[in-house]
Parts: sequence; C-alpha cells; structure tokens
Amino acid sequence: MSIPETTSAEAFWRYAGGECLFESRGEAWRDIKAWITALPPTVETLHLPSVSEPFLAWTTSGEVDFQEREDGQPWITNRIRKGSFFLTTGGAPYDVRWRAVSDEPFETMLVFVELPILQRALEEVFGDDAADARLRDASAFNDEALNSLLGLLREELMRGQASPLFVEAIAQAIAIHLAREYGEAGEASHGRSPSLPGHKLRQLTDWMDAQDPKVLAELRTLGVGEEWRRRS
Repeated sequence: MSIPETTSAEAFWRYAGGECLFESRGEAWRDIKAWITALPPTVETLHLPSVSEPFLAWTTSGEVDFQEREDGQPWITNRIRKGSFFLTTGGAPYDVRWRAVSDEPFETMLVFVELPILQRALEEVFGDDAADARLRDASAFNDEALNSLLGLLREELMRGQASPLFVEAIAQAIAIHLAREYGEAGEASHGRSPSLPGHKLRQLTDWMDAQDPKVLAELRTLGVGEEWRRRS
C-alpha cells in the first residue's frame, strides 16, 4: 500500500497496520472520531502519515516494546501496556515498529479530537492567549482521568447506536482535560520543531550524552547539540 505524507482522521487507521474492530459512524461522532483496532504482535518499520487533528492512541490490551522516530533520527523506545497513551499533535510523518512481550492480544483505541472543539477548550483554558496555545506531544504516559473518559467513550462506541448527547459531553470533557494538562501557550508553543516535538528532543539529548565525546565535539562544533538543548 502506498503511504501518503498526510491523510485524514477517517483514513488514518488504514495505515496503522491492524484490523478495525469498531468504527465511529454517524452524527453522534461529529466532534470526535474513534476506532478500536487489533494489531499484529510484531511489525517491522511502518511509515505513518501526519494528520491535522491531535489524536490519542490508547492501549487497551497487550504489552509491547514500541519504537518511534522521525526523519531518520535514532529510534525512541518505550514499553507500553494496557492503559498507556500516546498524544500526537501533528507535524511530520514518522516511523514506528513494535514487538509484543506478552501473549495478550495487542489492541488500541485511536481517538481524534476535531479542531473546532479543541479550539473552544483552548479558549476556555487560556483566554486571551488561546491564539498562541497548542497541545504538546507525549509518549507512553498514564493518565487516570483519560482512562476513565476513554473507557466511557469505548463503551459507547461498542454499543453500535451511540447517543449524540453522551458522545458530545465526553468529547468536551476530553478536550478540556487535554487543554488543561497538555496545553501550553506563548513561546513554549512556538519554540519547538513541528517535526520533532520537545519530549523527543529531550530524549535525543539524553542519547547524545551517552555517545562518544569526539562525536559530540564535532556535532557541537556545528551547533547541533546546543540547538537541540536550546529548543528542548
């Protein structure tokens, strides 16, 4: 399958290398989109396109060593298990790969928050600074509030006939929670590369610090290491 550089929220799951078990459809899902997918236990390099909407990937079953990278940079590895989240907020396409470390099926739920409802949440949280506010990326984190909210959303998705009022309320709650806990405004929201978010820059800095001092000296001569540190 040819992988585009960018795609829509509706088409993204088709490139994620899994089987769609449940898919959000209908008027109830105008503010938020969701898919439950079953993924293979092992995947070698998979190229994923970028999307405009921020999205959450929530592990609902299984345990895997998960790796990600952008622009051919070193792989960043995280052990993810039931309850682990990834928050991706746009930027460049990226590569992923993973290998299961348990016999439990690897299943995830993808949740895309539509931009209008997210913008309303940012306006409520940041007020006059909302125009400069954005969400930050985060990898392999736990969040009990999101666990509860997405658990409710997952149950509604599996019902088949979702309640528009219920889904709208959960979507608003998720958007506000993301804005409060993962939003930032001002210089912090502009000082990061769109293709390499801040948490990944910090991980790359840690990787650089473990390398040969001669290599680092050459990189710093070119200003590479210091630029990474300044932006992280």
